[in-house]
This record gives sequence, C-alpha cells and structure tokens, in this order.
Amino acid sequence: MDMGLQGKVVLITGATRNHGKVTALAFANEGANLLICTRKSMNLLEETAELASKAGAKVVARQCDVTDEGQVSRFVKSGMTEFGHIDVLLNNAGWRVHGKLLELDMGEWQAAVAVNLHGVFLMCKAVLPGMVEQRWGRIINYTGNSFMRGILGPGTLKMATLGLTRAIAQAYGKWAITANCIAPWSVDVERTVGHTGSGIILGVEGHAIPRRGSIEECAALAVFLASEKASYITGQNYSVNGGAYFV
Repeated sequence: MDMGLQGKVVLITGATRNHGKVTALAFANEGANLLICTRKSMNLLEETAELASKAGAKVVARQCDVTDEGQVSRFVKSGMTEFGHIDVLLNNAGWRVHGKLLELDMGEWQAAVAVNLHGVFLMCKAVLPGMVEQRWGRIINYTGNSFMRGILGPGTLKMATLGLTRAIAQAYGKWAITANCIAPWSVDVERTVGHTGSGIILGVEGHAIPRRGSIEECAALAVFLASEKASYITGQNYSVNGGAYFV
C-alpha cells in the first residue's frame, strides 16, 4: 500500500538501534528522507544512515543532545537548510529508570526526566513552527504501558508525554497537524547496559496473543500514523501489547 510518504522528511531521535533504527528504515522504504540524530553513538547512527541511503533515502545524520535546547535548535535548522521542510517528528530517544520512590537516585531521575520529557518538549517546540507554516505535520511520541501498572519512572514520564502529546493535538489540529503516541509492551529490544532497570524482561502470561512483539510491528504503526491515511487520528495512545491490556 502506498502510504504517500514519498519525499516527506522524517526526523527521528535516537535512531541508532531498536525502534529508532527500524522505523528509520521503514520510512526510507516508503520513499521518505531522513533527519536522524544521536547523543553520542555516531558510529551506530552512520550504520542506520548507510542502510537508509541504500534504500534510496537522502539522509542527514547529526549528533544532538535532545535535552539541550541550543543543540536541538541547530539540529532542526540544519534539517530545514538541507531539505527545506520537516514533515514528521518521531521522538524515540529515551532513558530508562526504575526503582522505589524512597530509594531512587536523584541524578538518575533527573536524567530520565530530561530525555523522556524535556527532550520531547524541545523537539516539538523546534519543529512545530515549520509544520504550522506548511499547514501539515505529524508528531509521533513513544510512550508505553507502564503507567497502567503503576511503575514509577517510565510510568510517570510516559504519562506526562501522553499529556504533552494531547495538548499538541488539541492546539495544532487546525493546521492539519496530528500528534499521537505509540506504546510498546513486551516488545523485544536491545537494552542499554547501565540503565537502571535495563535487565527487566516482560513476560507474555495472560496476553491475548501469547508471544512477544516486534519492533517492526511498531514501525508499521508509525508509518501509518505519519501518512495522509491517518489524517483524522490525533491525540491517541496506541498500545502495541498483544492484548496485555485493553484500553
């Protein structure tokens, strides 16, 4: 199915592996061009860029700390200079933190807030003026199912991201800009060594579909939400969870 993304420019944060990398390649295969970034893993980002280029995409890959407003502004401006427009923003960069409230280290908490919430805010703030000017845009933010289980770190921050996403959906819909979330659960990904809680592996007991999900299934949803075919869908949080929860 032609999703109408030929020539669109898609900005993806944290595009070095997992959701970021696979989704970047999914968009490249749809004929989109890419503006991708990472905070420090430039060698992995270049691998993503090379694979996307082989699929026919024009790719701009830059180092950018999404928690730094100046770096975010320069990164977005470099994309505008190169492509002239940014059509889709996919906020994928994340920092995992787990722990009990009275035991959680403040530095870990602040790092997670900075990446998972402030980073999303700064990226949205940077790209929205251009989307308003062109009267079209798509914002897709990764959340999760943690807030339905009362998990402190990711649950709190992902629910905040959902609130921000819905505020954007409400305020910018009149310019044909949609904002939605994708919430993976029990999806196989490579974890970062050193992140608090990085060793947690979710089971599939009680799931309507008794298997783990794939990143490719999340990427397919991202491509659809970015397309014109999803132009009447906004402010939603789509759980890719195999029926672990029904909401």
